[in-house]
Amino acid sequence: MFGAYHAGAWKALAPRFAPDAVVGASVGSLNGWMISGGIESGQLIERWLSAQAAGKIAFHPPAHWRAGLLSVPFLEEWIREMHGHFTPRVPFGVVLTRLRPFGPVLARAPDVTWRHLASSCAVPALFPHYRLQGALYTDGGLVQALPLWAAAEFGCGRAIAIHCLPTLPFPGGRMASKLMRAVSRHDFSTAAEMSVLTIAPAEPLGGLRDFLRWKRDCIERCIERGFLDAEAAIAAQPEFFPGTASSAGARMLAERS
Repeated sequence: MFGAYHAGAWKALAPRFAPDAVVGASVGSLNGWMISGGIESGQLIERWLSAQAAGKIAFHPPAHWRAGLLSVPFLEEWIREMHGHFTPRVPFGVVLTRLRPFGPVLARAPDVTWRHLASSCAVPALFPHYRLQGALYTDGGLVQALPLWAAAEFGCGRAIAIHCLPTLPFPGGRMASKLMRAVSRHDFSTAAEMSVLTIAPAEPLGGLRDFLRWKRDCIERCIERGFLDAEAAIAAQPEFFPGTASSAGARMLAERS
């Protein structure tokens, strides 16, 4: 659902600028990997329209909590294929959440494997979790959904941010987000001076069933919503696109799951 929204937004953005760096968290890491690898906007949309296999999931009793409640072998295969098919042409980073010590971590290409991407998408309790160099990781958007701090790590002073989940979708979600940021003890202030154009859903993208199940009509609707919201954001802040797609200035595409 969020991945399709990103694809629609990229359809509006791609003709207007080329990112100097790309950062993604959660499903944004998948789109970010492909965008940094030069995928055309139409091809990105087609990948989400044809993702039925990756969307086939089933509940199962896990042998361990790290395995998650959902059986997603097709999703893992999809991520492996995606990782192998594209190679970043611009600096790329993926944000993961390390469980011990708790906090967000930025992994940079070329040291990003398919497991880094899968770990960034590992929604707690639902999807499998992975160990990387001895540490266990979970969803990259858990502490902060929009990884602008990671954009600052690349030295970018301007960011185009696709933000699908301003707060966690349950009662007390805003307070929970603040608590996790406090526990992580991570310094997010590095992005305070950054100039940001934010693209966010003007209306809810869907419910829990839409989040868990692939349906073409939902995917099409999210793609269209992403395109329209991006067009509206571009019209509201045209100063972000003063020239051609290769205009000067450090720009960043920061994406969320």
